[in-house]
Amino acid sequence: HTPLAATQPSIKQRQHQAIPSILFIILSPPILNEPKSNPAIPAIGTMSEDPIDILLDQAASYAKKRLDDESFVDFDFTCTNTTSPIDILNGKHDLIEMREEKGGDDHGSEGGQRGMYAKCDIKAGANLVIAKPIVVCWDVEDDDSDDDDDIDDDELEGMMQDQLGSDDSGDDDDSVDYVDEDGDEVIDMEAESKKFSDSNEDERKVSSLKTTESDHGDDINSDDDDDSIQEGATGTKRNGILILRSLEKIKETPSLWTNTLSKLFPRDVDSALTLPPWFCGDASIGMEIETQCNKLASLSLFPSRENEEMCKEIVTRLPLIVRYNVLSLETCSELFVYPDVTKGGLASLAGTGLYGPEVSYLNHSCVPNVSRYCIGDVMFFVTNRDVTKGEELCYSYIEHEFLCENASKRSALLDMDFELEDTTNGGIDQNQDHGERPNKKQKVAKMPSSKEEDEVHYPLIDAETQSELMASPATERLELINELLDQKADPVQDYQCDKYQLHILKAITLDELGKSNVALPEWEMAVDFAVTNFPPLDETTIALRVQAALCALKGGVPVDNDKSKAKCHAGEALKVHNSLFGGGTKRFLKRYEKEFSCPMRLIPAATMLMNVQELFG
Repeated sequence: HTPLAATQPSIKQRQHQAIPSILFIILSPPILNEPKSNPAIPAIGTMSEDPIDILLDQAASYAKKRLDDESFVDFDFTCTNTTSPIDILNGKHDLIEMREEKGGDDHGSEGGQRGMYAKCDIKAGANLVIAKPIVVCWDVEDDDSDDDDDIDDDELEGMMQDQLGSDDSGDDDDSVDYVDEDGDEVIDMEAESKKFSDSNEDERKVSSLKTTESDHGDDINSDDDDDSIQEGATGTKRNGILILRSLEKIKETPSLWTNTLSKLFPRDVDSALTLPPWFCGDASIGMEIETQCNKLASLSLFPSRENEEMCKEIVTRLPLIVRYNVLSLETCSELFVYPDVTKGGLASLAGTGLYGPEVSYLNHSCVPNVSRYCIGDVMFFVTNRDVTKGEELCYSYIEHEFLCENASKRSALLDMDFELEDTTNGGIDQNQDHGERPNKKQKVAKMPSSKEEDEVHYPLIDAETQSELMASPATERLELINELLDQKADPVQDYQCDKYQLHILKAITLDELGKSNVALPEWEMAVDFAVTNFPPLDETTIALRVQAALCALKGGVPVDNDKSKAKCHAGEALKVHNSLFGGGTKRFLKRYEKEFSCPMRLIPAATMLMNVQELFG
């Protein structure tokens, strides 16, 4: 679950339309083999203070209300255990601290990049940050984002000239390449932008309310021969909504800007002007943003001597702050039932949130030691392995399934560039001290090139392909999947995760056809891929192990070897789940209740219940 930069929807978001389901009621059996509650999770205290179960109940309640009433969007998730950004900025957090590293002389940069670092040794499974967003936009509020309301090029270019602008210009400092002490690639959003070089000074002075938006897959590098604003260079309606809501919050509480939002990247006007400007592709939202920005100075939100300059700064920086700091929100999205809201999936609770420094100062790494998950709009950041004192804390900005890909493929997905020094066959070799060096220059910060760009390749088994396959009859689908698996892989174009997705599709199809005995190897290949390439604590790995365990029982009459496999997968799933989410078996059953209520195999409900009881207590 990643920032919105060019992530591909996972296979489970499309599959349920073709999978028969047998509903049953999960009873409350005695808890067997209860894993010990993870002692590493700090700052939550007793189970009565743990917010996760309450949040899960709220999520289930809101999803049901939404199913009954499509106009319902009042998702008000309450959490009293959130991390204070002020505590982090002032060094009062028990486990983590913000550091600002100075730029190296080789790069000519005086600015430093900010990151989060461990103040002490931290065990795997420790909750580092629990955060609520400053503003949020739910996907169900933006269902018409693909309608015909977009403005054309002429209208867009004309309206851009009316935006508030600034005469300030940025420095010529290059961005800073950064590799942590272990040689792992680390991306800092504050070091990501290179100088937006200026062959047209007048255009540089137009307000940042015209920025490029790549968060939702816009083609940010599409070149055109003319000088008009390109279709791919417009921001999304969703980010426009977040900008408007941020402006409203600032009007209500001006200190929100001075104490929180102003601390986010880009950290000053000069930095903002080195970035591509932002302009909303939705005409009505864009005009409303312009109207509200024009009113700011007249509201006297700040001391009189600072008010005008402060308001100009907000107009220049806020759209870019939203663009570079928003994160996607999905609740229990690793579950295979997730996209099917009629069966209890929580896809209706997906959205986008803008978070403060407690989240935004966590940088990217392709070998992350932190994982994140959401319940509603409450976001949790948890160590996925033991961390030593002084180590930087990073999570992945892209889906974990893409971390094994090479640098150029990750660059395409993340919209950032990487430089290879010692190449490996795949992506980063976690056993190597040096395999890659990040080049902190975002694609969005490049001037259009007159040379034809190298062709960019994306995963073949994307959401559209998955949807098409799952819409096919099971027998025909199986033939198509086998044909795709038999094709020889092209190491330049093909993604390793394509095969991984195909094995999951094949396992689902075989289970649907009642062939669990041959589906099990497919599930296990998917599990092996996840265990090899994903961080140690990963929620998708848990979901895959659960399906492998249930498949291995083959309707309750497994051979001894398969029964042993089932127990092994179930035990690992419970162990990792408890480390990541806490709460032991009880919480596991709570999170997986709907998954077990929507079985993927043609077996009676009573048999399914018996299997769940045997495997998970």
